[in-house]
Amino acid sequence: MILEPLKPHSREWYARLARELGGYRHPWARVLDGPDPELTFDALLAERLGTGVRVLEAGCGHGPDAARFASGVGRWAAFDAVPELVTQARGNAPHADIHEWTAKGEVPSGLRGPFDLIVSRRGPTSVILRLPELAAPGAAFLYVGPRLDVPQVPDRLVAVGWEVRGEWRVGVRARVPTRQDWGRRCEWMNEPERVPEWDAHAGPDGLPYREERYVVLASAAVSSSAQGPTTRPRAPLPTAVPSGDSLRSAQ
Repeated sequence: MILEPLKPHSREWYARLARELGGYRHPWARVLDGPDPELTFDALLAERLGTGVRVLEAGCGHGPDAARFASGVGRWAAFDAVPELVTQARGNAPHADIHEWTAKGEVPSGLRGPFDLIVSRRGPTSVILRLPELAAPGAAFLYVGPRLDVPQVPDRLVAVGWEVRGEWRVGVRARVPTRQDWGRRCEWMNEPERVPEWDAHAGPDGLPYREERYVVLASAAVSSSAQGPTTRPRAPLPTAVPSGDSLRSAQ
């Protein structure tokens, strides 16, 4: 019997990744010629954490960030839409409060705020529409997406009355070693039209391409009559902070 291929980024597709790869991991080999572009997100996240900070993570995958950070904050709640990933995250991050949710419909009781920081590492951008009911006064939203532009992020922030405080577009030259790896990346990125690039441009070391990220830091808009400056400083460019290996596409 021949199984029908699963639709990329469907719940069933992610469930298969969880079973086959042990989590929400990119299924292709790659070599980066420089620092991981996601380090910008890591640096911004790390400097905003502390013992009293209440964090909500949207799209936690198998829980690498929750496992890394939950024990050092006041509260780390997280959610994912894929039951298999939720189960893995609960096992990997016992200090976090992990729930199954899609960021749509009623907020589960375990995810009700307020939260000081809402983060999304390539997770669902639909959480932006829930910021007014989840965020504490003065809260921040931090997101990293898999492309240089994820238009729905600034659009949705405007829709809920939040402002972008900082944007970072980061890229690094990378390469994939085999045609199969390139095909998997094209499937992940929903770019089937790029598969023929392997035949046209691949060399002995594989095919070069750009690994790119879009990072946004936002907070609720402050009226012109509000007193005093904002208290969040712009983060410096990151140093060698290790990055998680999950890869989430914006939804």
